Amino acid sequence: MPQKCEKIIFIKLQNPVLKKIFSELILILNDEINDIEFILFSPSDKAIDLQHYFITDQESINQLIDQDLSKKIKKIFLISSQSRDIKTNIEIVHYDLPLKFLNFVDYIISDLRQNFNKQNKIMSFKTLSYDESSRRIFNDTISLILTEKENEIFYFLLVSESGVSKNVLLKNIWKYNESIDTHTLETHIYSLRKKLEKKLEIKDILEHKESGYFLNKDLL
Repeated sequence: MPQKCEKIIFIKLQNPVLKKIFSELILILNDEINDIEFILFSPSDKAIDLQHYFITDQESINQLIDQDLSKKIKKIFLISSQSRDIKTNIEIVHYDLPLKFLNFVDYIISDLRQNFNKQNKIMSFKTLSYDESSRRIFNDTISLILTEKENEIFYFLLVSESGVSKNVLLKNIWKYNESIDTHTLETHIYSLRKKLEKKLEIKDILEHKESGYFLNKDLL
């Protein structure tokens, strides 16, 4: 199967409802997203030579982690109403049903971009550079060091193309579910915004819109 990019998310589902939803959803995602390709997994794809992300369900999980295919899997996003231990060295992120599909997909896309972009630790912009490994935003005259959590939030927003909801940030950075109080996140967002505006002297760099938190990369 021809692949348009290196960042691929394979989808292997047996649940008929989930399979129908994702079959329709990937047509929209592949049309709107240029750097990531969503592919319905088929037996011919066992020849893939890179580690990729997989979305799967309870009915398909054993097929993925068995045999040689497990060596080609970087992370599994498991959609299931069941909770049980699965013996594998593969990282598995469990999502319960019912599922908020847009939040779910947004999280996976951001997670994949983060892992892919970590090969290039320093990112350069118009007037500033950012070193994710040292948690530093800098140029010839400015050097701002972020805390660990501030850095994770900043990087997550930086690689996201649209607004990011509180739930997505909590799930990705604190591994919280939607029932957890968001006060901790809001405190870190407030601290990060104040640091960016004061030290970098850039207003409105971190905003909260209807779609979620948004980082104005054009101002960097």
